[in-house]
Amino acid sequence: MNIQRGEIIRINLNPTQGREQSGNARPCLVLSNSQFNQRRKGIVVITPLTNTVKPEVKTLVQVPSGFKVTGSVIAEQVRTIDLKDRWWQATGEILPEDFVDLVTHIFKQIIS
Repeated sequence: MNIQRGEIIRINLNPTQGREQSGNARPCLVLSNSQFNQRRKGIVVITPLTNTVKPEVKTLVQVPSGFKVTGSVIAEQVRTIDLKDRWWQATGEILPEDFVDLVTHIFKQIIS
């Protein structure tokens, strides 16, 4: 399993509770670094995407243009998941490092 930081993967996030993002094949951005992903053998830190684009909501980070995936990354809904226990699929798409850094910066502001 060679999951890279910045990679977009589709994951079954169900079951969820409350206002957590759900979905049987939801696109998610991998935030954890590639070395961690390899060492942990399927444990990755992700955050889901939504089709919603609302620039006024600072925790919705719009995906840059030029990618197949569109919409926004939901920076406050970071989760650690085990890919061995969930359906998932690679999309072959990797977002730029500076974009992933922006998402993690916003998350750091939330938890600091």
